[in-house]
Amino acid sequence: MGQPKDINKYLLLHFIILLWGFTPVLGKLISLQALDLVFWRLTFSLISLYAYLRYKGTSLQISLKDLGHLLGWGAIVGLHWYFFYHAIKVSNVSIALAGFSTITLFASVLQPIMLKKKFFWGDALYGVIIVIGLLVILQFEKFYAAGILFGILAAITAAMFGIYNGKLIQKHEAGKITFYEFLGALITISIFQMVVGKLTDIRFPMQSDLIYLLLLSVFCTTLAFTLSVEILKKIDPLTVIITNNLEPIYGVVFSIILFGESEMMSSGFYAGASVLLFAVFTYPFFKRKFN
Repeated sequence: MGQPKDINKYLLLHFIILLWGFTPVLGKLISLQALDLVFWRLTFSLISLYAYLRYKGTSLQISLKDLGHLLGWGAIVGLHWYFFYHAIKVSNVSIALAGFSTITLFASVLQPIMLKKKFFWGDALYGVIIVIGLLVILQFEKFYAAGILFGILAAITAAMFGIYNGKLIQKHEAGKITFYEFLGALITISIFQMVVGKLTDIRFPMQSDLIYLLLLSVFCTTLAFTLSVEILKKIDPLTVIITNNLEPIYGVVFSIILFGESEMMSSGFYAGASVLLFAVFTYPFFKRKFN
């Protein structure tokens, strides 16, 4: 009886990652700059999530202490999305996802610290392999260094809230965690907009942007994020994050199909990306054997 359930939870995980694989493509299709894009993504996501939670009868009651806690982690979520889409805007989807693929490295280092678990020496080894892959890419794609940097920052922040949500799900429902983290993210992005003097200049998206934003918000954000938090009840955070390394592969494939030559990179990029993929796919087996 256990095997079908195991298959189902991993099929669900891959469905979530497939949805996330569309997010960089939609991010490139949307003409808005990163801050405005994330602002509207969060606004529409909060509206759709609130409607769903009301329909489902999920209570949003929470203590003041827990509210502050979830809003704080929501700020990390907001930073993650800003870094991710800014990486795409200053480079392209392939470069942004190459930087983001370092999420396994940061998750393996941060999980023992954040959840007080034993550190595995192999994590440091794989960290070196991933850094080598990035250095190869930068050697051939110096023009896109900013995209790599912001992609890495997106990976660090994603690893942080991805790990900690595994702890939060033991206490709160997935919908409640998602709602208050999105609210914290929207507050954070709004503060940034205010600091740069753009909060009063935000305009409602044009029709084409609006369609892509609704797809991004409802399916790739509200649905995928809530399911990703819920699945942490069944799968540990590091396994989810390691599997999430398929997102860059899906994203690059989708972007090459849709955008063609603008996403084609030098042979040096693909050599470096191959090193990253080697690390991503051998890491789980290496850790299972030697940890």
